Amino acid sequence: MDHPRWQRLVKALRNLADNDSAVAAAAELQSVASSEDVPRLVELLADESFFVREAAAWPPSDLGRVDLLPQLLAAYHRGFAEGHDNDGFSAALVDLVQAKPIEARAQLSAFAEGSDLELRESSAWLLGFVEAAHDA
Repeated sequence: MDHPRWQRLVKALRNLADNDSAVAAAAELQSVASSEDVPRLVELLADESFFVREAAAWPPSDLGRVDLLPQLLAAYHRGFAEGHDNDGFSAALVDLVQAKPIEARAQLSAFAEGSDLELRESSAWLLGFVEAAHDA
């Protein structure tokens, strides 16, 4: 995506005073983001705004970027810490691991054996969806 379009979308995502534009920008980001946008999406996953972080979670999910699970899960846990229900974020994560169950299983299994309690719990939860996708 070209730089001016990216800037326009990010500005709209951050302008929660105009909900309709922010939601439209989130939908546009999801529909047009490509692999070339991954570095910028990773930056958005660390944004101060929960809305921006959740909007940034969908393109990696749609692109099948299991390699971004560490960044996605960090943003996901931050949302919980801030008191958000993370429903949309949860859906993006589930879609990702169900779309790429073999790749996700390897990474999630390693996380599930680590020392970070939040990461272990999230990994165990997501592994349930990996297994369901495998059994289907």
